[in-house]
Amino acid sequence: MLNKKILFASILIVSLLAVSAVSAENGLMAKDDAMHQVSLMQSFMHGAYDGVVTVGELKACGDTGLGTFEGVNGEMIVLDGVVYQAAADGSINIMSDNETVPFSTVTPFDEDEKIPEISATNFENLTAQLDKEIEKYGTNNMYVAKIKGDFSNITVRSVEKQEKPYKEFTEVAKVDQKVFNYTNQSGTLVAVYFPEYMSELNLYGWHLHFLNDAKDKGGHVLGLTMENGSGAMDTVQEFDMVLPQTESFAKMDFSENMTDKINSVE
Repeated sequence: MLNKKILFASILIVSLLAVSAVSAENGLMAKDDAMHQVSLMQSFMHGAYDGVVTVGELKACGDTGLGTFEGVNGEMIVLDGVVYQAAADGSINIMSDNETVPFSTVTPFDEDEKIPEISATNFENLTAQLDKEIEKYGTNNMYVAKIKGDFSNITVRSVEKQEKPYKEFTEVAKVDQKVFNYTNQSGTLVAVYFPEYMSELNLYGWHLHFLNDAKDKGGHVLGLTMENGSGAMDTVQEFDMVLPQTESFAKMDFSENMTDKINSVE
């Protein structure tokens, strides 16, 4: 049974956003200005790694975002309508439309604000500056940002594909996470922000993935030093979610607060 916090978050979303939760049989409902989410971060943390939609279905709903692939097969970067995989061996691959997705968030990127100049000494410094940007428009909206820059240092991770029976993601991160440290890279950050009241559905705050200009390095961002950055931000005020149609999801116990576990791997 969903706990009270999830129910409360759901009530808030219904009240403040236009929400459509649909079955995987029908796919996501493409909208021009919506955040399209595949499954819950919380169910993903519990080990729900089976594909829910295809890459082709995901691309029909958004051209910018992030996520992963069936079995946690690497990190997903969606940029300019192309779905890239940052694999556990450090390679970058363009994924076919029939690959499946257990968790993702994408949107049709619509520039609402320019970020003319931004540099950062570390991850926390960057997200603090992004927080100041969204304070202009309200921290209760969702946001997606694309930031191009020069990275004297960037640390990213990917994850090896898992086999059933699936472990919780905290256990996966302990043993199957691969970390890469790159220097002197130019590339793009895809940054997704969810407000605090949605923390039972996704990660509260900023979630960043990186792809370099050469399209041969990338992943989930753990740390960085960035110079000469600039970009754009999209304010998103609608939410569309598709849930897994599996018996294991239908019977999953959401009574445990997963916030600490999510923060530990992010």
